[in-house]
Amino acid sequence: MQVVVQEGEFDPTKVVVPIVALNDEDGSVEFLGSGFFVGEESFLVTAHHVIKGKDYIDIVVLPNLDNVYTATLIKEDTEVDLSVLHVEGYRPERRLALYPDNNLLFNQPCVCCEYGTTRSLGNRVEISPAVRMGNITRCFKSLDFYGKAGEMALELSFPALQGASGAPIMTSDNFLVMGIIIANLAYHLLPAQIEETLNQDGEKVEEVRYMLPQAIAVHVKHLRMLLE
Repeated sequence: MQVVVQEGEFDPTKVVVPIVALNDEDGSVEFLGSGFFVGEESFLVTAHHVIKGKDYIDIVVLPNLDNVYTATLIKEDTEVDLSVLHVEGYRPERRLALYPDNNLLFNQPCVCCEYGTTRSLGNRVEISPAVRMGNITRCFKSLDFYGKAGEMALELSFPALQGASGAPIMTSDNFLVMGIIIANLAYHLLPAQIEETLNQDGEKVEEVRYMLPQAIAVHVKHLRMLLE
């Protein structure tokens, strides 16, 4: 999986990586979520809830999953659900840069590389990256539900599967980070799209409500402040 940019080829799986927890005592592997590298100092960024309470934090990089790199927490902001880590022994040739200001365009195409399609099979984890494309549908404020992270939160036109938390939302042309996925928001569709099953007496026995999930991302301004 490769994405072509202006300056040669860019493989997002080298800079957007799966975060796992390896337990040396029993050999178990737990998939936690997604993370990405930013800046000249090559910091690893993810959502705080991805690594919360974990004693072992590691990353692996495709295609050689035998190489495991230990990640150490160096800074966090639990109010905006973001953490910054240092990874010993791995530095991607290219790191992501942050969007230069806070004025994001709703009609600007965006892309996300994440590991929400990864599956845990006992003590083995089947790493599976995915790329999603769309746009920011709105920038909204929801302090009651998301706390400080809900300040200028981003709603996206595609869903976030479990395991996508911590993945970057990037501009599709030069891969500047505009936000970080932290959650999913589901809307009830219009009543015409609710299916009901009736019995012979016309009484409702089943109702199926189809949901339209949309990913929620922390605005890049919070990451910029955390890194500064």
